[in-house]
Amino acid sequence: MSYWKMVCLGCALFVVLAISSSAQTFTTLAQFGLQYIGFSSFIQGRDGNLYGTAGAYSGGSLLKITPTGTITVLHNFCSQGCRDGSGPGASLVLGTDGNFYGLAGGGITTSPCAYYGCGIVYRITPAGVYTVLHYFNGSDGNVPSGLVEGTDKNFYGTATFGGSGSCSIGCGTIFKMTAGGVVTPMHSFNESDGFLPTGVVQGADGDLYGTTRWGGQYALNIACEEFGAYGCGTVFKITTGGAFTLLHSFDVRADGAEPYVPVVQANDGTFYGTTFVGRGWYSNGTVFSITSTGAFTTVYNFMGIATYQTVGLFPASDGNLYGTTPEGGSCGDGEGLIYSISQNGIFTSVYEGGCEFGSYAGGVFQATSGKFYGVYSFEGQNGVGELYSLDMGLDPFVTFVLPVGRPGQTAQILGQGLTGTTSVTFNGVAATEFSVVSDTYLTAVVPSGLSTGPVVVTTPSGVLKSNKNFRISQ
Repeated sequence: MSYWKMVCLGCALFVVLAISSSAQTFTTLAQFGLQYIGFSSFIQGRDGNLYGTAGAYSGGSLLKITPTGTITVLHNFCSQGCRDGSGPGASLVLGTDGNFYGLAGGGITTSPCAYYGCGIVYRITPAGVYTVLHYFNGSDGNVPSGLVEGTDKNFYGTATFGGSGSCSIGCGTIFKMTAGGVVTPMHSFNESDGFLPTGVVQGADGDLYGTTRWGGQYALNIACEEFGAYGCGTVFKITTGGAFTLLHSFDVRADGAEPYVPVVQANDGTFYGTTFVGRGWYSNGTVFSITSTGAFTTVYNFMGIATYQTVGLFPASDGNLYGTTPEGGSCGDGEGLIYSISQNGIFTSVYEGGCEFGSYAGGVFQATSGKFYGVYSFEGQNGVGELYSLDMGLDPFVTFVLPVGRPGQTAQILGQGLTGTTSVTFNGVAATEFSVVSDTYLTAVVPSGLSTGPVVVTTPSGVLKSNKNFRISQ
């Protein structure tokens, strides 16, 4: 495949390549005129389109892309340290208000962020109306790294640096933010409990779970000497009230090091994650599981050039976890691959790009059509980013903006082919009422007298089951 010359973001090229087999279809949908950098992924909006970022270190854009590859640029960031932000490195978050929330560098250039700024939190509507909600100032964080909306409608996130911890520039923070942009610091890391947090997710128990790339109890241990005095990384949890618990400190000799992205939670309540470095320095990354109480297990240990430095997982509708490696594969040094892994550690190489492809830089995401989407980037002076889809033959499903609610509350459900829906049930109990807003979005009132379980939507074209359980809160 020849490399196309880099073009402007607004002039993307579409539908370049399709590779098919009996089990899968890989399709390159669109080419960005800007190299994609980072480990973030696209997400699905209420309208069924994909939303995400391109360009992580400087400049960059916020993009809307249809499932067939038509790109709309919603917002362009400036190149360095701008008040309105630059370098949107983290994935967007779909809020319950229908807008998207995200993080970027730049901001107000005052001490201790006099050159670039400490970073921002922003909101953007599906139509592209952009608003900066908060400027970080160092004490509440510096270089924000992850964001999620909680069940209380507040946002929770992390900043890579800043805070009052023991590191010279701060070891990072966990913060809470209202929808209006009021930020409250919740925790400052101090090396022994973590350094360089990567973001948080909210667990089924309502607590927040996350990882730090460095830090932990093995700081100053010879096993982590490659990380200086900073340790091999941690897994932590924190309540929405701010009570912090260190769940696990990585030891590279036993379980790998450097988790680059947060953990994800499967339907059984177990959390899964990846490390960038493998056990004992003899391998290249791991997949691990950890419970809410800290019971840690290495699920899979990557070996050799064929699978190199894994970053992130997505719990798919078939019960497996899907991820990417930014490098590796059978072509020389390798250009990355897409893989699946079962919860008991059965590894499958799902798709390998080969010599003509670039690095699988971003995380993989499954849309409600059942297809997976992700981004890879070409290397070199004229490197570009490209969006792909991967059809594994999995059935369509429905999912939630927030997978939790109480009887009488309204659940927001994403899907496709929802026009003409005849019923919505929560774990077998019919919704009190439901409203089809569009072909890709409906709302339903949570009924009483039920327990946590799947949601089933009956449409004219068939039955759609949720990819995760809807949790009933008290």
